[in-house]
Amino acid sequence: MAAYNLSSFAGAGAQFFDDNGSPLTGGKVYTYAAGTTTPLATYTTSAGTVANTNPIILDAAGRTANETWLAVGTLYKFVVKTSADVLIGTYDGLPAINDPYSINALLGSITGTNAIAAVATPSITAYATGAMYSFVAANTNTAAATLSIDGLAAKSITKNGSATLTAGDIQAGKLTLVQYDGTTFQLMNNIVYGGSVANATITGGTITSATLVSAIVTSLSAPLTVANGGTGQSSYTDGQLLIGNTTGNTLAKATLTAGTNVTVTNGSGTITIAATVDVTNVTAALANLTAGAVGTFAFMSTGGAAVTLGSTYAGSGLKYSGVYGNSGSSGNGDIVYTSGAASTGTWRALGTNGATTATGTLFVRIS
Repeated sequence: MAAYNLSSFAGAGAQFFDDNGSPLTGGKVYTYAAGTTTPLATYTTSAGTVANTNPIILDAAGRTANETWLAVGTLYKFVVKTSADVLIGTYDGLPAINDPYSINALLGSITGTNAIAAVATPSITAYATGAMYSFVAANTNTAAATLSIDGLAAKSITKNGSATLTAGDIQAGKLTLVQYDGTTFQLMNNIVYGGSVANATITGGTITSATLVSAIVTSLSAPLTVANGGTGQSSYTDGQLLIGNTTGNTLAKATLTAGTNVTVTNGSGTITIAATVDVTNVTAALANLTAGAVGTFAFMSTGGAAVTLGSTYAGSGLKYSGVYGNSGSSGNGDIVYTSGAASTGTWRALGTNGATTATGTLFVRIS
């Protein structure tokens, strides 16, 4: 049975005025189905048995002669004009007061897979722009879909604005919410409920053969590229480092290389770098000790020519010797010094202050 609620526009005791604030004497109120120019009746009581005139003619005070009641589940358009049919205003998409169906109607008798048909309670005579409807889908769509309510013309169902539906956008047994935009029914809850997401788009790429969760896991099983914030690498050996590579803007794996007198030891999460000193073959590197030289010098083997025993270097008071004066003797490889003339001074081992046992001091500071 049809129901009628008081109109939210010109319902009871309504009075209209012109642009000058004077009562709209003899004014006219036309009523249409929302979004159209199709006349639609209003009623004088909640019984819905006696229709108002269309247009409703206002009295000398600009008031309606009767109350205005609307069919529940129907949106109306009101057009107000002067007695001379000069437009005062248009008010579209208006429901009756406390009309739940005009805001969010649950449709019934759902049939079809891609050509969906439904029945509204109460029935509607036209689609109203802005009206929202929900229904529990009978089937999962397999292609583009349409919706027809109460035998009215079928309208396309779209998603994300005007995009055509693809298979699986509507799921069997799931509540589907649509809103009429004046041309199509836009799908308001276009989310994937589970199962196949063969048509779900992620950052411009299309997943074609997996569920959403497994697709994400699959996409992360390969190393994340540098461009996407990763390293591009999936495994490492002990001591490997990542070095920037301008070719392709990538990160290359590399390890430190040992050099002369430098060792590199790679461990699990560690790199140990150490320097080694060979004191068994002091070489011509001592020639750097020229007269007046200032700095710190290391005496070590560099793979050059051997230094002759007893040689002195540029008057510096240093020599490589097997004998150091009155202090006794030592083995080859000692560095000795004298505070006097190279030919007459007393030679002592560096770091021993003249003791008979040399310590083989390796560094000297000359300033």
